[in-house]
This record gives sequence, C-alpha cells and structure tokens, in this order.
Amino acid sequence: MARPTANLRLFVAAYPPVEVAAAALDAIAALHLPPHRLTPAEQVHLTLQFIGDTPAKQLDETLESVRRAASGVGAFTLAPRQYLALPQRGRPRLIALETDAPAQVVELHRRLAHRLARTPRRDAADRFLPHLTLARFRPGPARRIEAPAELPVFSVGRVVVMRSVLRPEGAEHRGVEGIGL
Repeated sequence: MARPTANLRLFVAAYPPVEVAAAALDAIAALHLPPHRLTPAEQVHLTLQFIGDTPAKQLDETLESVRRAASGVGAFTLAPRQYLALPQRGRPRLIALETDAPAQVVELHRRLAHRLARTPRRDAADRFLPHLTLARFRPGPARRIEAPAELPVFSVGRVVVMRSVLRPEGAEHRGVEGIGL
C-alpha cells in the first residue's frame, strides 16, 4: 500500500465506550447552552497528545514513538468529574467533560509530550487537563459552565493514533493505529 505524500494532522487519543460518550452528550442538554455544535459520540475522546502536521514520510517513526511511549503503561480507568467550559481563561470555545487524572494517564501524556511535542508548553496554566470535548460553541455569546457529571467510570485499554481531516462541517477523525496498554 502506497503512503500518502502530504502532511498528516495527527493526535493520540483514548476513547470512552460509545454509550458513555452518548450519555455525556445527552446530559449536557440540561445545561441550556448557547448555540453550539455537538461532537458526534463516536468522535468523543481524550486527547493525550496533539502531534499536529506530520510529513507522511515520518509516519512510521511517529508511530514507533507512540508505541515506545505506551510501552509498560497499563490500562487505566477514568472517572468523569464535571462539565466545564474551556479554555478556563478568555472566551469559552467548548464544553468538556473533565475526568480524573490517574497516574497512568499523567505518565503517558508526559512520555508522549517528551517524544512528540513540537512546542513544549512553558506556562503553568497550560498544564494537561484530562477532558473529553463534547461541544463547540458557535460564534456569538458563550458562558462559563461548571456542573457535576454523574457518569460511570470507564476503562481504557488502548490508545489510538488518529488523523484529523478538517472539513467545513467539522473535523473528521480516522484511526491510523491502535496501541494496546
């Protein structure tokens, strides 16, 4: 199979069961949000590391880096905590479901950032906040949201290197490779 020659917009993600994602999306209806676009349930994920534009010829090297970063990190459970608007400073752009941060998630994020981050973050306010994006606000008014989430904990046994293709109606995500934990 021939490899594409263009840049690939990549990220590493962990996915909840679709039932959990659907329940989280259903629950935000009660928050009476300003105009927004929901994330499709099958695309709701926890971004562990955004890699960004990667030359197609570097795909194998990038996948190997993710495999090495995930090596020895066991499966974990995530506990949904609260719904909140992000970013926490400035005009909110999205509604997210914040989760806890078990040691495996923090370690995996640290390893991935060390191996793959093109521009490491220096500002303490940019620390990793495990969350699942549920909706994006449309242009216009937005507001701060903080509400408890009553959803079950869920297990994550693999991470997926994803390709994001930007479209006018929103990003389309395509799996590149799943990596077991």
